[in-house]
Amino acid sequence: MKQNLEIYNQVDWWNPKHSLKQMVPVRFDYFTKQIGNLKGLKILDLGCGGGLLSEEFAKRGTEVIGVDISENSIAIAKTHALENNLTIDYKSGTAENIPANDNTFDVVICADCLEHVDNLEKVIGEISRVIKNDGMFCYDTINRTLSSKITVCWIANRILRWQNKHLDVSEKSYAVHDWNKFIKPVELYQLMNKYDFKNIEVKGIQFAGIKNGSFKARIGENIKIAYIGYARKK
Repeated sequence: MKQNLEIYNQVDWWNPKHSLKQMVPVRFDYFTKQIGNLKGLKILDLGCGGGLLSEEFAKRGTEVIGVDISENSIAIAKTHALENNLTIDYKSGTAENIPANDNTFDVVICADCLEHVDNLEKVIGEISRVIKNDGMFCYDTINRTLSSKITVCWIANRILRWQNKHLDVSEKSYAVHDWNKFIKPVELYQLMNKYDFKNIEVKGIQFAGIKNGSFKARIGENIKIAYIGYARKK
């Protein structure tokens, strides 16, 4: 089943039970440990959604630009940032055509995004274009394996449909994830190397149960389902 991203136009991003909201501490803790001192950095949150990670970085003294294809999500992110007195520059745009100048960012964050794009090579090329020399590219995505097909496409997609059954999305066409768009680590490494990135580390994102109807995860060594890591621009 091909992906249908309409859910991202309607989802309640800041609901504490939202699975992506539950993932914020896992992602943020990992990325910040690799980045180090955040103060004064210029960060791009690519595929920012409703601003979940953008706000965490903005609270730590970074200059954050958030970009997402969903205009509804951008509107939600802007409103939430305003309500919490945070200055974040949100823009509507695609990962294939990032609305930013060359050599702009110290760090690019791309979480829960790469497995949804239409042209992965163009996305990596664009990230390389907008990031400074020696800048950091922090990412997480889903591996294309039998384990991910079973866990994400067959199980997680069904749970997501149930969690969001109140939304105006056709049951027959609703699949947040398309297994054919998942990315084997070696494929990502090859593209990063082509566009002047050196991968430094990769870790697994491992399922850690369900609590209050939401997925729990932790960082580990098993990358068969999903993985997280970072690279530097050469």
